[in-house]
Amino acid sequence: MVVKYHFIFLALNGQPWASLVKLRVSPKITAKCGEQVTLNCNTSSVHHGMSIKLMQWFKEETLLCSVDSKGNITALHRASLSNFTCEYEDGRLSLIFKKMLPPESGKKYTCKQRSNRGALNESTKPELQECGQIAEGKLTTMGPSCTFKHVYPDGNVHWFHGSRNLSDGSLKQYTGKSVDEQGWLTIHSYLEWNSSHGPYKCSLKSTVSDRYIASMLIQNPESQKSGRATHSNGNRVTARESTRTIFCLLILLPVIFK
Repeated sequence: MVVKYHFIFLALNGQPWASLVKLRVSPKITAKCGEQVTLNCNTSSVHHGMSIKLMQWFKEETLLCSVDSKGNITALHRASLSNFTCEYEDGRLSLIFKKMLPPESGKKYTCKQRSNRGALNESTKPELQECGQIAEGKLTTMGPSCTFKHVYPDGNVHWFHGSRNLSDGSLKQYTGKSVDEQGWLTIHSYLEWNSSHGPYKCSLKSTVSDRYIASMLIQNPESQKSGRATHSNGNRVTARESTRTIFCLLILLPVIFK
């Protein structure tokens, strides 16, 4: 019986070697509003005879930062609205946003690498979570009004009186929207005044998840006045009762000491 042995020689720059080198980027990330976001790009085999010549982070086709073979980092801050930095250590290039802005969300971020074993690239798409901050709630001559700032991606204002949703058209509601230079949405809404007592609730509902992401209570001035009047009357009654008690004590004291 003749046994045949087949020997396969792998060239240093051949495809089998190249397949051993992998580039890993952060998976899909949901960035929290106002918090730091880090996208990491790691080389799997930097300690196996590999020499990195260049690593880069791109947003779509725009270069954000790069590091050369000597570890020198170049960052192009004008290429992004968000404030970011880049850090490099031992085959890992990190793109760090101090906080992600709406125009950066959902974009494709690609890490590219060139080494003595070829070129690689991998991409990821970070998403900014729903945002909505209460800015102001007040009473105007027209009625209660509320403003939400730093809204993303979009939302609708619903007004409530008790458990009743007034956005069914029973009262006239006016809503305006504007976008600032950083891409944040500001939503202002006011409701025509109704004489009902009790507070009104202004709630912001996301157009994406269909859930309420921010709410505020606005007190009806009539109920506030009513509450103050009741409290004041209660104090006056207490004062009269105290006066009667003192007067009675003054009458009884001479009787007791006789």
